[in-house]
Amino acid sequence: MRTAIAALGSALIAISSPILASTHQVQYAPAPGWILPPPTQTPTAASEGAPFRVAYNDTQVRFTDNGTETYSAYRLKILAPDALDAGKIALTWDPEGGEAIVHLLNIIREDKRIDVLATTKFLVIQREEGLEASELNGLLTATMQIPGLRVGDEIEVAITIRQRDKTFGNHFFGVGQLPIVELPGTFRSRVIWPQGKTVKWQATPDLIGLKALPAGGQVELAYELRDPKSAILTDGAPPRMNVRRYLEYSDFTSWSDVSHQFWPLFEEASKLSPGSPVLAEAAKIAAATQDPGERAMAALKLVESQIRYVYVGLDAGNYRPATADETWNRRFGDCKAKTALLLALLRELGVPGEAMLVNTVANDGMNERLPTPAVFNHVLVRIRIGNQSYWLDGTSLGDQYLNLLPKPAYRWALPVRSGPVELEAIVAVPPPVPQFISVLDIDASSGFDRAAKISAQNILRGDGVYQLRTTLAGMSTVDADRALKGYWKENASFVDAESVSWRYSDKQAALVFSIVGTGKLDWEVDGDGRHTLMIMGAGFYAPDSLKRPAEQDQAAPWITEFPRFKCWATTVKLPAAKPTRIWDYQADPVDVRLGGVAYWRDASLANGTITTVMSRRVYKPEISAKEAKQLNSSIETFDNNKSQVFEISSKGSKSKSSVALPPASAVDWVSMDAPCASPVPL
Repeated sequence: MRTAIAALGSALIAISSPILASTHQVQYAPAPGWILPPPTQTPTAASEGAPFRVAYNDTQVRFTDNGTETYSAYRLKILAPDALDAGKIALTWDPEGGEAIVHLLNIIREDKRIDVLATTKFLVIQREEGLEASELNGLLTATMQIPGLRVGDEIEVAITIRQRDKTFGNHFFGVGQLPIVELPGTFRSRVIWPQGKTVKWQATPDLIGLKALPAGGQVELAYELRDPKSAILTDGAPPRMNVRRYLEYSDFTSWSDVSHQFWPLFEEASKLSPGSPVLAEAAKIAAATQDPGERAMAALKLVESQIRYVYVGLDAGNYRPATADETWNRRFGDCKAKTALLLALLRELGVPGEAMLVNTVANDGMNERLPTPAVFNHVLVRIRIGNQSYWLDGTSLGDQYLNLLPKPAYRWALPVRSGPVELEAIVAVPPPVPQFISVLDIDASSGFDRAAKISAQNILRGDGVYQLRTTLAGMSTVDADRALKGYWKENASFVDAESVSWRYSDKQAALVFSIVGTGKLDWEVDGDGRHTLMIMGAGFYAPDSLKRPAEQDQAAPWITEFPRFKCWATTVKLPAAKPTRIWDYQADPVDVRLGGVAYWRDASLANGTITTVMSRRVYKPEISAKEAKQLNSSIETFDNNKSQVFEISSKGSKSKSSVALPPASAVDWVSMDAPCASPVPL
């Protein structure tokens, strides 16, 4: 419940952005004249057991020649002790040209108003709000613990934040969202701007009847929601399909307009001053190689290794990148700064590159949004060598080879150019190599009742692997050994470790965990004394059914686990079969595409050794409702997880003949060419 209260507080009062006038203190003043009175309350009681009840939540936004004013007000009643957390109020603002104004803060107790501000003021915390997350945003926080707050009290709060973006001047853009869960109370969203200003706006269809109407020389958008019911979301649908009660507005005319706002910022930031030390770094790279790909990678490695990541939002840095020279001299920067430095290096090296704006979280459906800088939270560099594009992310770590750079998993990107430009769709490309490979080599030849010799490797690639390698490298031998044994206890508890180790392959961009030990195998014995062993890492589980309640959109697509790709390879050297018996196995070849997932398995039994290789590769970000229906109908006949080797009578029987796969120990599984996928292309 504390989380719910915190979320409520964030939604109702915590507002932060670059603002108009310069002050390091909270201001206190009556509400401005353009504000409408609070909306009327509904008589609906809170649901039984609810910790609080919202009387109203009111957000009003106005654009002026001096920027944007955002008024936020709410009134709620404390019904349970858990809701007393609502008495902690926090305001966040930018002291560089901004102010937060508190209009009122009252406790309403037995129909009497207690003016909290008459005796208590906000305390300004002089610290960086995001310091622990490597953020220098310049924001300050003012807090208050409302004194004397009791269960049964109501809180009444109203503030205004005046804001003006230093980078984009008089541009006006923003979003608003009304509650999507059932919540008694009145909720209002209001946006106004001068009639002479062209502002595009759009809202989701569930904001029925929303219109932009002239009012006293202004254009007004206003919507009131009373006692909202929960919006019906669609299970498993892509995020763009589940946007509800959402309003957005922007005066940017097109995506080109947005791009053109950013282009001079990166163009200027990537210029190097005469005598810049970055020029000397570029000269070193140029002298070492003529190959454009090698030059690009050398530049990327330099930015990754020499510039640590720190978000910088100071001095309008929310959108404006620091210069390449400034970033190099202070040896830290955010994605904008690293991009500008990388562009500067690439320009000196004769490798054409351009900044690409993306969103790492809310990228689905970006093409359906209004053009605005606010939809982006990250920037990369795209280069073209020959007919091939590569994406360079200066905030990554440990990149070594151009051909190993991951393809962006984002749906959309906006090039930063001076000429015509459109939002570009990024084609989803399945990863060429698994992010995880499990290699298990078991020697059980000493007998059924003896512990088997076991060696195993887990090979990891992708996000976080380089940081994990760095962490391990910084540990003592004793601590690293302890950490690795803990890892294997979680991932292979059947192995009694004799030794554990790790290594990192720069060439293959892979972290390898290894274990050597022994373990008892779970042999099953039937009434005739025949042995059976379930083969670990050799069986698929059927996919989950994809079905939705009847009231949801049955035609909506389903998201997948794209781009997950895992591979398992297992070799078991078997004991000698009992007299009159031979070994056989159940692990039929599999090569199936179902629900956006490629299932593949191969197996062989030869010379007393069973070898299996299988993989599960998600190759599509989403599947259609038709594909989901096909998946559901295939579940009953899907290959089960029973992959096993067993003894059969040699009399009148013949073991399956197959082409022998090499044992796990004979394959370089760290190689980019490890045999983990179907030979049939996706």
